[in-house]
Amino acid sequence: MWYCIRAMQKILLLAQGEHIAAYAEKLRKTLPFPDEMEVQIAHMEDAVRIGRVYEGTDTAVIIARGTTADLLRESGISIPVVEIPVSDEEIIYSVNKARKIAGKDGLIGFLGFKNVIASVQCFLEAISIKIRLYEIHTTQDTLEQIEHAMKDGVSVLISGVRSIEMIKQRGIKAVLMPSSYNSVLKAYQQAKQIIYALALEKKKNEETIIIFNSVSDAILSIDRDGKITMANKLTSLIFGQKGESLTGLHISAVFSLREQESIFRVLETGEELLGSVLERQNRNYAMRIVPIVIEKTQEGAVITLQDITSLQQMETNVRRRLSQKQGNMANYVFSDIRYESPQMKEAVEMARRFARLQSNVLLIGETGTGKELFAQSIHNASPRTDSPFVAFNCGAIHGELMESELFGYEEGAFTGAKKGGKMGLFELAHGGTLFLDEISEMKKSGQVMLLRALQERQIRRIGGRTNIPVDLRVIAACNVNLYDQVQKNNFRKDLYYRLSVLILKIPPLRSRTDDISLLARFFIDEYNRQFGRNLVLSASALREMEAFHWDGNIRQLKNFCERISVIADNPEIDGNLIRQELNNSYWFEQKDTEHPPPQKETAVPEAVSIKGRIYARDDLLRLLKKNGENREACARELRISRTTFWKYLKIVGI
Repeated sequence: MWYCIRAMQKILLLAQGEHIAAYAEKLRKTLPFPDEMEVQIAHMEDAVRIGRVYEGTDTAVIIARGTTADLLRESGISIPVVEIPVSDEEIIYSVNKARKIAGKDGLIGFLGFKNVIASVQCFLEAISIKIRLYEIHTTQDTLEQIEHAMKDGVSVLISGVRSIEMIKQRGIKAVLMPSSYNSVLKAYQQAKQIIYALALEKKKNEETIIIFNSVSDAILSIDRDGKITMANKLTSLIFGQKGESLTGLHISAVFSLREQESIFRVLETGEELLGSVLERQNRNYAMRIVPIVIEKTQEGAVITLQDITSLQQMETNVRRRLSQKQGNMANYVFSDIRYESPQMKEAVEMARRFARLQSNVLLIGETGTGKELFAQSIHNASPRTDSPFVAFNCGAIHGELMESELFGYEEGAFTGAKKGGKMGLFELAHGGTLFLDEISEMKKSGQVMLLRALQERQIRRIGGRTNIPVDLRVIAACNVNLYDQVQKNNFRKDLYYRLSVLILKIPPLRSRTDDISLLARFFIDEYNRQFGRNLVLSASALREMEAFHWDGNIRQLKNFCERISVIADNPEIDGNLIRQELNNSYWFEQKDTEHPPPQKETAVPEAVSIKGRIYARDDLLRLLKKNGENREACARELRISRTTFWKYLKIVGI
């Protein structure tokens, strides 16, 4: 791993202000080898001049911020440049500070260069915050943009170090957009990755020949004329050369006429060829011919030969591993969320905005509203879509096991530890998304561990000796008021603010009745295909379903539709069946089997369904007593007409 290998090259951090330099010095002191990083204060053209001085030295990477980083790249300097990022947390901090200064009616502006403006604009649009943006292209037009802001009536301007004093001199209040310690740390970690990549590339070049000759496939390359330019030892063995090199020979020396035709067809068309079978020494090989195209010019081809028996075994192993990996994939996208209501449209549009960002997301919604469906859709619409999506139910694991689940363990870390150890959820989700469902159920000990991992962006396995950097996005979900849990001291305040950078509330099904019919028809169609039926919901059936409360939301509706699909006798499902099965499914009489009530010639119903809720005879009697036997008042409380209320009383025998 790159963090375990100390490269000899150095890192030069060019700080655009004292505060960045202070963070850099703080970081440098924590490094195992502090001399690996040098810190200097330099801006714009001065930074470029200093960077050129370091060309040809052991400095492998330069770290800078904003336009200074852009100028270094545009200067053609040979040293890779890493930019100190502008984090969402820094934007929120600056905006909140400016709001406090500006007051309720004050106008806030943001002054910065193009790359910083782009980061800020994307974030502000996603969370629907309006701030005037003033883009500067050179240091010379800073005053012009400040004057522009003054004419617009801006009372507070957020900007970088170079512009703060100029803003204050013009009589406008200023807020510094700071770089945090974490931003400097992220830039340093990226620089270390680049150093490692450069060292690895050099090492790979040295190992290419060894690897080329040790792979299980036979590999050879040819030029556009069909001459073999490179071949590994296995290729020579397959073609019976007894260790002699094939390099320099024409393909006609080792391939049949039919095989040569396939090879030259690839050289002529530039199209990859798969599926050809080559037989040598009583063994069959799958031949793959891949064209070599350099700058749109056909330069040759690479031919690989794989033993078909080994290939079949590999396919079996791959299928098994893919099956095991299904739990670490997101299968749903936003188009899978079905809705017509404006409430859900707003929620989906907000989720799409959140998907573009890297900030943590907190999903709030009742049980059964589809929080994981939203989480998977956000992941699949994000830049992390090709990386793992790891889901974890925080209420399903006992407190003592939480650490091993989140961070994994090394072999022998404790009694019962698996041989070879185990990767934790953070490692499994590296590069992707970690979905923490029922986050409110996480024990306090787990909250502490989770907070530390999110803050440090690195974890250590149980029994391990090294820290493992992790890059992931957290989407948490809960079905309770998590802030209320914070107030009750059941959930850590600092973890709540870490998780709730972006908050999405998913409305319950009862508040979006427009979607009930849509979803019910969808589920019935789904079970029609599953059970081989052809059922449809009548208008009266849909009205009954729309009037029901659906405490269990979409999950309850789906389960009810499955029940109806099984028991319905007629192709058209009417309202009577829905009403009957709602009573049967969600209202159960308490029966005394030892002393059954006397049978009556005409049975009186024990309960009625009013507005989707079940009311027993005793419930209606209590309601009458509460309202002083005023039946009109009772009808108003139930939000029904007085005539309808009289009808329900008659049904239950009152």
